[in-house]
Amino acid sequence: MTLKTLRSSILAAAALLLVFLSAPTVRAQDDPNAPIKNLSFQNADIRTVLGFLADYGQVNIVTAPDVQGNVTFSLKKVNWRQALDIVCKTYSLTAVDEAGYIRITPTKSYLDEVTTLEKHKFDKEKMVELSTAVMKIDNATADELAKTVTPLLSERGKVQTDKRSNNLIVRDVPANIVKIEKLITDLDKPTRQIRISAQMIEVSTTALQELGIDWTLKTSRTVSAKEKYETTSDQTLNVGNVSKPAGTFTFTTVQDGWNLASKISALVSDGKGKIVAHPEITTVDNKEARIQMGQKIPIKQFDQSGNVVITFEEVGSLLKVTPHITSENRILMQLKPERSSYDYDPNGVVIKTSNAETNVVVENGQTAVIGGLTTQDVLSSRKGVPVLKDIPFLGYLFSYTQKKVESRDLIIFVTPTIVEGSLANSPRGTDTQDKK
Repeated sequence: MTLKTLRSSILAAAALLLVFLSAPTVRAQDDPNAPIKNLSFQNADIRTVLGFLADYGQVNIVTAPDVQGNVTFSLKKVNWRQALDIVCKTYSLTAVDEAGYIRITPTKSYLDEVTTLEKHKFDKEKMVELSTAVMKIDNATADELAKTVTPLLSERGKVQTDKRSNNLIVRDVPANIVKIEKLITDLDKPTRQIRISAQMIEVSTTALQELGIDWTLKTSRTVSAKEKYETTSDQTLNVGNVSKPAGTFTFTTVQDGWNLASKISALVSDGKGKIVAHPEITTVDNKEARIQMGQKIPIKQFDQSGNVVITFEEVGSLLKVTPHITSENRILMQLKPERSSYDYDPNGVVIKTSNAETNVVVENGQTAVIGGLTTQDVLSSRKGVPVLKDIPFLGYLFSYTQKKVESRDLIIFVTPTIVEGSLANSPRGTDTQDKK
């Protein structure tokens, strides 16, 4: 043994002795997770350091033969695992947790090992005989699930759909087929349905107070001795990012205990309101329901050859609702109301459109209210002296024309209800088309 080697061994032994002397007293209580107050090594053999950490943490550490060299570091108040990870990361080593022990190997050797194992696994899959499984889809569509299971296939795997029977045909290694069957079982479940009931009411602005709606207040008022009306979470959205928007949509909700049908009937019977539409539509969870009331306007255009092409644009009131049932059995609705009208000018047809988009969370059966679109009608009436005002020509001397501007609001009431019981088991193919 040379003098230089002897000196290095003495220094390493002295450093190890210093660590044992500086270890906390909790070591005597056999607490392997106790922090090490001061852990310092100066040019110490890495195997000696790993041996100390294994003894302190009461774990088995096996070091690869090519793990060699000296380490220098100083750590304070760290447990044995933190110290092990710091040493491994600093000196390009990897600690692999195996069953009952920790294996220490150079990081480059570990990456080569992982690559070799993956290549072996891939080669092994190439030798496995493929199996074919026909999976029956009861609730979803085979085309949709085919896109979901494709990432689980191996390079040799294939998936096809049979539209006639709505089945998936999967050909792959047996291990992958088992995984895909389990995924299909979890995903192919009946989709819950929501019935959307909408009422579009055109009502005089002054009559809104009689209906009990005040967009500017979050209040609670008693409409009658037995009925109470509340507004919550009102929100106004400008239509168009301009200083003078074309219109505004206001969103709010009404709570339970308010008789919507009777209030609307009272307005209609008094001539202060008109029911524009009362559609009801059923859609599945997370699928858009589209309700439109209006007409299609023919518009002439010219193609590149100069031929006249007629296209039809939809004009009127449009409501798109995408409901989602939350875990609390509440309903999150994405509402997209739109109102459009048309007019003629020398250049053709001008379509004026106002629309907005918002999300509203309501209870099952609770009503959301969309309002804020106001139109103004000019009403003319002839007044004057009875009998005399009806005389031809001379009647104009005894009468006058009175003009009155009346504001009318379009109010949309949207009530989502979760379809339960026997109705929930209705066949797939729920109607989500336009209801006119």
